[in-house]
Amino acid sequence: MKKAFSLIELVIVIIVIGILYSSVNYSLADTSLNQAADQVIYHINYTRHLAMNDNKMQYYPINSSNVEMNRSKYWFKQWWQIRFGHNTKDKHWWYEIFTDQPNNAKKVFDGYGSSPKALRNISLAKNPLTGNYLIGNCDKDGYPNCEDATINLDLTRKYGIKDIKFTNIYNNRLIFDSFGNIYLREGDQGDDGDVNPYDINKRKPLLKTAKITLCKDDNCEKNISICITPKIGTVYLCK
Repeated sequence: MKKAFSLIELVIVIIVIGILYSSVNYSLADTSLNQAADQVIYHINYTRHLAMNDNKMQYYPINSSNVEMNRSKYWFKQWWQIRFGHNTKDKHWWYEIFTDQPNNAKKVFDGYGSSPKALRNISLAKNPLTGNYLIGNCDKDGYPNCEDATINLDLTRKYGIKDIKFTNIYNNRLIFDSFGNIYLREGDQGDDGDVNPYDINKRKPLLKTAKITLCKDDNCEKNISICITPKIGTVYLCK
């Protein structure tokens, strides 16, 4: 006589299969959040790497103006930063990695003009494998052509990120000096260049653990957070 499953056994099997199916679907649904977070963590660390290995210096004074004479007092290696932007027209979040340049980049970088697009292109970091600029946004006037940008850095279009929330981060950016220290701002505008790059009253250092939360829905119920600690600057997924 062939033994058959009882009704209770069939119900239990169906419930178990349903639970496994739901778990797999949930895991797959959240994979994009983890991928986005892993990429952002990698690029935060890459920004620090660029800052610590960049040998460009401030070439001041360029002329005898008060601004340039003030700046000549502070010689330091160029800083790098990762900045998150929000395109309100297309409603998407993206980020970029770039370095600040001296005011007159034409005198420092031979062969480049002084147009905003030319200055922007020499400031942006590049993917060492593809040569594409590490920016997720593109515009014909101020940014690289779209084929020269990196689509993965558009977190909305690539990973479906609806919103990004920042904790203990000023102006959606992290700035690194040549020692790998993290700062939250570049200094005050209109200061005539007379700002010591290590004046913590002007260039605010990161003093508390910062957090970047990537949201997959408008209410940020589906989210993942990245923590950045001050001083040694450890970057990790928050618990």
